[in-house]
Amino acid sequence: MSILSARYATPTLVVLALALVPTVVNVYVGRTVVEGPPLSEALPSVLAGQTSQPTTRKATTIRREFASDDWIERVYASGLGPGVKVLAVRSYDMKRLYHHPELAISEANYGTAEVHEVPAAGGPLAVHVLHGEKGGTAAYALLYKGRTVSNPYLFQLRVAPELLLLGQRPLTLVFAEDEAGRGDQPAADAPAVQRVVAAIAALRAPAS
Repeated sequence: MSILSARYATPTLVVLALALVPTVVNVYVGRTVVEGPPLSEALPSVLAGQTSQPTTRKATTIRREFASDDWIERVYASGLGPGVKVLAVRSYDMKRLYHHPELAISEANYGTAEVHEVPAAGGPLAVHVLHGEKGGTAAYALLYKGRTVSNPYLFQLRVAPELLLLGQRPLTLVFAEDEAGRGDQPAADAPAVQRVVAAIAALRAPAS
């Protein structure tokens, strides 16, 4: 028995040491990576020539639904129609952002999201587009390290080792809703999609 114990002592110590790395990094070095500036500063009040007004959504709602205090929501309009509502929220609880965010944000009933590759400066963006059962269009993108995420489930599996070793890093949701949106429009022409693309360009700007 003592021979077997000695034989596996070194591999066991190596495994235990590796297991301690995430604990040391998260507890003693720093558990979270803080991104800035705050979204209330990063998302401009004017997008693509459209001015905006803040909505009346409450901070307690965002905190409850997305476990976040870093967010901003505005309605962008050019003077014609109801405008497009844009919400940007950053959270370390990734699943709350990518698992049917429309249920927490909108009162409309949407079908299954379709992922479209939308042209943009710096390369195409993965934008999730939803069409309402009674009209209207919503679109959202998930932003991580300046890049959009097409399949959030595979994405979270892929980054799990990184988050475990280096500490938690937030995911950013950019969600736009156009109550007058039409389902027969090409995705790139939909106002909700265009606002998402413009918002992402603005959020990327500080890091460029």
